[in-house]
Amino acid sequence: MSQHLEILRRARLEGEVFSRAWGTAAAAAPALALSRPPSTRDQWRQLAHELFLRRREARPCAIGLTSPTAGEGTSHVAQHLAAELAQGGQWATLLVEANVYRPTQAVRHGVEPDPGLRRLLTGNSLPLEGGLRQTGVEHLWLLPAGTAESAAAPDWTRLYSLLGTARERFRAIVIDLPPVNLSTDALIVGGWLDGLVLVIQADLCSREVIQNAISRLRRANPNLLGSVLNRRKFPVPEAIYRRL
Repeated sequence: MSQHLEILRRARLEGEVFSRAWGTAAAAAPALALSRPPSTRDQWRQLAHELFLRRREARPCAIGLTSPTAGEGTSHVAQHLAAELAQGGQWATLLVEANVYRPTQAVRHGVEPDPGLRRLLTGNSLPLEGGLRQTGVEHLWLLPAGTAESAAAPDWTRLYSLLGTARERFRAIVIDLPPVNLSTDALIVGGWLDGLVLVIQADLCSREVIQNAISRLRRANPNLLGSVLNRRKFPVPEAIYRRL
């Protein structure tokens, strides 16, 4: 792994935002109510800087986030990373929800799920603009997954051209991808992106499962940027870690 980017938090993963203390989470809230104290905001700012803001080239950048298995917090990390790029970097940012099997971003941001990415992948005449939602965060737009219209697998080849259109409008594109062990979607889409990041929840799955996910992702896209360690546990008080 080339680099490890750690978000030090203990909040629950799904549909929640940071509160004042590390170990306390607020109730689910749409993005227009998204607010974070300086102590946690610094962690998201660091992640945004490492993945996007430090890049010297001015061209648009698209980075995907995935995980070895389900429940590791990929959607939560994608939501806050995109919000930080829009708020802190003031970049025109698009969050694409490519996890069409377990969509949560429309609820998180308080927007309608349809028409979404699933509709755009069917090949009908709906343009990219038809699926975009402006969120309550300035400069941040969402392309939700949409609701399942059929049992058929998405035609991901159409996403390649959609990303090309999105790059003409947005400086930063964050892709919320499904887990590696549940489908090949992250492997297919990952090959078209500028980089991939693996979200890993501490103590959730074995080293072998993580290593297998890394190997599969690197075969699809050699530019695996690193990992986000989610829900890291502190055997000793955090204040002591800061002094080490």
